[in-house]
Amino acid sequence: METTSPGAAAFPEPDVLERRLAAFLDLRGLSKDAVLKEADQGMGTPALAVAAGSVLAGFGNVRSDLDLLVLVENENLKRFPIQSHEHGTLIDIGIRRASTVRASAAALTAEPWPRFESVTEDAWNHRRRTLSTVSRLALGLPLAVVEPWDDWHAGLRGPWLAEVLREWWVVEAHRLARAARWLLDAKPQTAAVRAREAVVAALNARAADGGELYFAAKWAGEKLKVLGDHENLRLLRTVLTPADPRERVPFCLDAVERLVGPAGTLHTVLRWATGAGAMELDDRTVVDRWQLRALEVRRLGLPAADSDGVVWSGPAGAAPPEDLLPLFTHNMVWLGVAHPAPEVPA
Repeated sequence: METTSPGAAAFPEPDVLERRLAAFLDLRGLSKDAVLKEADQGMGTPALAVAAGSVLAGFGNVRSDLDLLVLVENENLKRFPIQSHEHGTLIDIGIRRASTVRASAAALTAEPWPRFESVTEDAWNHRRRTLSTVSRLALGLPLAVVEPWDDWHAGLRGPWLAEVLREWWVVEAHRLARAARWLLDAKPQTAAVRAREAVVAALNARAADGGELYFAAKWAGEKLKVLGDHENLRLLRTVLTPADPRERVPFCLDAVERLVGPAGTLHTVLRWATGAGAMELDDRTVVDRWQLRALEVRRLGLPAADSDGVVWSGPAGAAPPEDLLPLFTHNMVWLGVAHPAPEVPA
């Protein structure tokens, strides 16, 4: 199932980005200077201000907003999102501490991923946010930049970014597929949703292979159109059409494996979900989520709920013990996947 790439360009040339931005601004009677003024939100002089988002990626439409990513050297700043409607159209401004973004970007290639000991819900979400920020910066148009941030920005536009983006989508596809498989008996409709998401992730991996690097799952169809990949467009339409979960989930799981290959050595890692609590009581453990709902597990010795301890892990194809599976189906644990390490005994 080979993709073709008649229209893909991993990193559009500046003149292409200029035309896309100009078309968006002209339609709204805006100037580039007006957009650039939005970069100054009193957080510091921009080291780098980049017009980004679906408009610059070539997918925007008349309802799209414009993303403006701004990096500043401000020791007291982490993230500062703000929405501006001053010019009659939405400009979504994200102001970040420059050194933090640089460090997060460097970490994407610093060591193999996903690593068993560091696969947590927080770490997973941090990597997802970093990939989103870095890919938007790389695919965007600099409106203002000072040294040495011009060289740093140019360094984002390299083969390494395509590699880490594809890696994310492949791993995420297998993670979601595993969730769908485990949910099918207890929650078939939820399983169907996860299975559909797994296929979309796998299609985004294929798109990244073809040079479409915009990091947003919802644009999978537009990416495939650019690539001329009509076969996978038909697959996407199929999985987005409602069907009996008992038929749709196995179909999606087969599609994921066809698209990105088998899970191989990726092990499952279950850790407590955010907001989970655990209390031992006689011969069992009562697990709750945000103290709003709870269930009993007939075993003791589970990790402390405020730790990153592993509740259960196992190789591809293995499922948690029968008494632990409800922790997953009731959303008490978070499911990650990682390269193998010694499993936690059941």
